[in-house]
Amino acid sequence: MFVTRVLLGAVRGPGAEFLLGDLEESWTALRRGPGRRWRAELDHLADVAGSVVRWWSPSSVRRRRRGEDDGDPRWTRGGEVGMTEWFAEVRGAVRGLARRPGFTAITVATLALGIGATTTILSVVDGVMLRPLPYENPEELVAVGVLFPDREWVEGVHDLQYLAGVSLKNFEDLRDRSRTLEGLAGVERANLLIPDEGDGPRVEPIARVTRDFFSVLGVDAERGRLFSADEYGVGRAETPIVLGWRTWQERFGGDPDVIGEPLPQPEQVAGGTVVGVLPRGFVPPESLGLADVEYWQPIAMDHPRYESRGSRSLDLVARLADGVSVEAARTELVALAADIARDYPDGNVGADGRWFGYGVNGLREELVGTTRRPLGIFLGAALLLLAISAMNTANLLLVRGMDRTGELSVRRALGAGRGTIVRQLLTESVLLSVVGGLIGAALSVLGVKAFLALSPEVPRMSTISVDGRILAFTAAVSIGAGILTGLVPGLGLGGRELATGIRRSTAGSGGGFGRVRDGLVALQLAMALVLAIGASVLMHSFVNVTSTDPGIEVDGVTVFRLSTKRPGAASESWAAWDETLAAVRPVTGVESAAGATNLPFEDPNWAPGIRFAGETEAESHVGIAGYAVTPNYFETMRQTLVSGRGFELTDGPDAEAVAVVNQALVDRDFVGRNPIGETVRLGEDPDPTVVRIVGVVANAVVERAEDGPRPALYIPYTQVDWPWIQVVVRSDRDATELISDLRRAVAGISPIVPMQGVGVLRDRVRTMEAGPRFQAFLIATFALAALLLAAIGLYGSLAWAVGRRRREMGVRMALGADPERIVSLVFRQGIGVAGVGVVLGLGAAVLLRRVLERFLFDVPALDPVGFGVATGVLLLAVTAAILRPALRASRVDLVRSLRME
Repeated sequence: MFVTRVLLGAVRGPGAEFLLGDLEESWTALRRGPGRRWRAELDHLADVAGSVVRWWSPSSVRRRRRGEDDGDPRWTRGGEVGMTEWFAEVRGAVRGLARRPGFTAITVATLALGIGATTTILSVVDGVMLRPLPYENPEELVAVGVLFPDREWVEGVHDLQYLAGVSLKNFEDLRDRSRTLEGLAGVERANLLIPDEGDGPRVEPIARVTRDFFSVLGVDAERGRLFSADEYGVGRAETPIVLGWRTWQERFGGDPDVIGEPLPQPEQVAGGTVVGVLPRGFVPPESLGLADVEYWQPIAMDHPRYESRGSRSLDLVARLADGVSVEAARTELVALAADIARDYPDGNVGADGRWFGYGVNGLREELVGTTRRPLGIFLGAALLLLAISAMNTANLLLVRGMDRTGELSVRRALGAGRGTIVRQLLTESVLLSVVGGLIGAALSVLGVKAFLALSPEVPRMSTISVDGRILAFTAAVSIGAGILTGLVPGLGLGGRELATGIRRSTAGSGGGFGRVRDGLVALQLAMALVLAIGASVLMHSFVNVTSTDPGIEVDGVTVFRLSTKRPGAASESWAAWDETLAAVRPVTGVESAAGATNLPFEDPNWAPGIRFAGETEAESHVGIAGYAVTPNYFETMRQTLVSGRGFELTDGPDAEAVAVVNQALVDRDFVGRNPIGETVRLGEDPDPTVVRIVGVVANAVVERAEDGPRPALYIPYTQVDWPWIQVVVRSDRDATELISDLRRAVAGISPIVPMQGVGVLRDRVRTMEAGPRFQAFLIATFALAALLLAAIGLYGSLAWAVGRRRREMGVRMALGADPERIVSLVFRQGIGVAGVGVVLGLGAAVLLRRVLERFLFDVPALDPVGFGVATGVLLLAVTAAILRPALRASRVDLVRSLRME
């Protein structure tokens, strides 16, 4: 009804009064009931608000600029009076707050902190999860992929399927048979060689797309054209290439004549012709791994490399047909997967006889699914901090209102209405909250920048910002917080009887409002304890992550990747490895150099299954990380050899197939047996590879320490054909100088294809730790702020209570009470409030423990260390907050206190 009155006051037209007449009648009926003075005051406040809206309406502004009368006698009569009263109330509130700068500063800072933190996290949540994707009808777009048995769903994320790549032949079958998907298209990543343009050759990602890829996304060329139907084959005369807008501007200076020209490529590499440029606002789908792609090319769909249905190199995107849901598409694909597996079992049926399925996720859900939970936790923590800020502000306003009881009661005696007093208190609280909201909005801009700078990579980072919608939310929160925080003291203080108000202005502890004040403080402490427990448990988990032995010595190791399929390289990949290492080892300062297909702290890219004698393919032991390495790899990485031997130069391409396994595999598959000399089979029947285990090495981190020890198997590099080598160089030289020399050495054997992924291994460890570190740091920041605010609230409450009971305590001391007894009295009051908060906080933390379980490593959700540390920190903060008021109470002078009374 308050909103109704505002609208009526703003519009003041017969149409509005006709439409809202029934509501006006209801309001009139309510006014005849008990408490009509209070409703009349609210009615007056609504008239004032409506007058303000009308005063600033565009039509009224234009009339005033022309010097014309508004033309509405009700506006002239009531609006100007309302505006005058409103401005007078605002001026009075400003003057009152200016007389208490300390109170004003603390209140504004408290609100600004809560609003700034909440707005920051909300901006991140909005940019990542809420904003629609920048495509036509984005809600219709879905990602499609293969589902492996027993791995259909992403762990810890509701309704998100685990999608793998699709072979081109299976893609064609899905495209032709599906009725729930429209315009199914595929894309695969590749590399494009960029010749030396002054800073050495480099490799850029390029995306090869199937027909309809851009039309599915609703994108057309800004300049030139996209690919024609006859360009998706190996027989094309020239390879067409479409550029992204940024590359067209930065590399080619926005030159329109680049269209139709060949793209600069090394002489030994087949080039292509630029045929078009994508629009400026086009954003490649991040969920398909295309965020950094600026070059586009059609897939040669009849190339022999796409014949195998087990070669799953495509990521698929489609649009749902009209009226089709994701669930309906999933149901159809279950039947299609069975049909395709029956028609083409090779590559579609696993070793255990189960066929691979197909799954569907919304394109946005596919992108942000795994970030929902951490962002939800961050948002929940920010909202808790905002609630603590609001309660602290309400507490401060309550204390200030109690101190003004005498003043307000005198005003009542002089004729001021109850609504007038409440309106004054609300004006002050809203004014404080608006100022706090403005500062909070400024803090949120800085907070978003800090989040983007410090956080590990999150999807859609380019869309994270504090925009107009977020600022509107901030304004609504600010005004709402002002009304809520001002309403509690306003309603209570405005309704006090005159005599009671004057009497309690000079004595007492606040009566019922003392309990309200203590309840707010207890709730603040409870919320702060929940945040502190979350931060403590996450910090314990982070400490466990950083203290986990990686199984190798990471310091002093420089790494890079080099293609073995480069122009001029040896035909056998292992020979290209030898050529690369022979160029690297003579570099000054190199102690040792080795190679591997992949390194720790990254996806191993090979997950072989092993079988013992007599076991079938269906009995394969899976979940293994597979690596091919050079003979001196373990020595270079300083990975301990537990038993047996490592690889030797004699383990060549024609020698017996051998393998080294790690301790985790031994513990899982060789319980009570010595694995040395055992043979296992790799690959599928009827021609599996039989390898003999010759050694056992210590466990090394595969991708993340949080995953725990994972079984791993190593084979000699001479027994695989791998398209790249990961080079590991151990040296005590400065990494920058060493990398410069390594580049020159590699350029001697690979002048066209540059080194990639150059860096130091220690940085990969930091990247692994970045997620747990950031989560613990952010929640800890919120927790510290919450503890500080809760402690300030407790301090303010006790300090005010001591001030109100100064006379009582003076009398107690005059009658023989010693200072220790007075200190004990104040401590009992403070600890009592804190005890309620601790009990509530511990109970809430136990109920919310499952929220954090997925983020913890080697720490139980009910971690006694985390709970104990958080509770101890809270009690220390409580003790510090109680100490000063308690000491102040013990020094009360009876004569002085009576004189002040």
